[in-house]
Amino acid sequence: MKKRMLTLFVLALIVALGVQSVWAKYPERKIKLVCAWAAGGGSDIMARTLTRLVNQSLDGRMYVENITGATGLMGMREVLNAQPDGYTLMLLTTTNTIAPAVMKDYPTPDQLDPFSVAGEDPMIMVVGVDSPYKNAADFIAAAKANPGKLTVGTAGHGSPQHLAVAAFAAAAGIQLSYVPFKGAAPALVATVGRHVDVVAPGVSEAITLNEAKKIRAIVSLSTKRLRHYPDAPTARELGYDVVVSRWMGVAAPKGLPKDVKALLVDAFKKATDTEEFKKFNTQNGLEPFHGTPEEARTWIKNQADYFKKVADKAGIQPE
Repeated sequence: MKKRMLTLFVLALIVALGVQSVWAKYPERKIKLVCAWAAGGGSDIMARTLTRLVNQSLDGRMYVENITGATGLMGMREVLNAQPDGYTLMLLTTTNTIAPAVMKDYPTPDQLDPFSVAGEDPMIMVVGVDSPYKNAADFIAAAKANPGKLTVGTAGHGSPQHLAVAAFAAAAGIQLSYVPFKGAAPALVATVGRHVDVVAPGVSEAITLNEAKKIRAIVSLSTKRLRHYPDAPTARELGYDVVVSRWMGVAAPKGLPKDVKALLVDAFKKATDTEEFKKFNTQNGLEPFHGTPEEARTWIKNQADYFKKVADKAGIQPE
């Protein structure tokens, strides 16, 4: 009996030491967080903010590497082809849920293992402060009276700004013309200068122009009125079931060891729970995401399904 108990004790000790050794060994080297967008942009700033805070739990081993090109496809491929060992992660963005609906052969986010959503960036339809359209009713009436004449600034074919307005237009029964720019910033500038009629940026993208009183919000595409634009009604208030937001999260290659994943989930949760990160979100108009890795994964899948329906309804074909 004593011999059996001793054997069980030794086995339990071996298991415990084995688990501890996995935790103790990881991370043994640098962890690469792939950002598929250029340095200095909103996604890059989020990636570097997260990395700085996550490194408080990972002994400073995480770093950001910008692997850009092909609407994020180059960065996506880097992570898809990486070993699932916890040393290559990816900052996922809204584009990763939109691109499969508008680009041929673009990988879907469920080919990775998303485990965290760092924040949502609600989208808002805005016009220049000198625009003749004072509110949503003015804009919709003008669009119905002039089918296809009113113009929308976008960050490119199939961009969040494109699909956000396309979703609203489909719900409102109006036809608009879409003008692509090389990013949301030039599209916003064009709207201020009345070169296009409307644009739908994320709140974070429009904060500077809003503070300078250069734009006027006409529709919130969030589930609620936004603190930076309290006078703009939601699409749902206007009778249109349209909710669109930009978002950023983190994913790993599928097959991550459970202990490594648990450590990463814990490290990112601690980072997003810090007062510094909460302040970062508030300053940039971002909304926090409260949920488990499973809820984050489901939420991202639902986003992808939603954008596919929007693209189909708007007649946007994959290119």
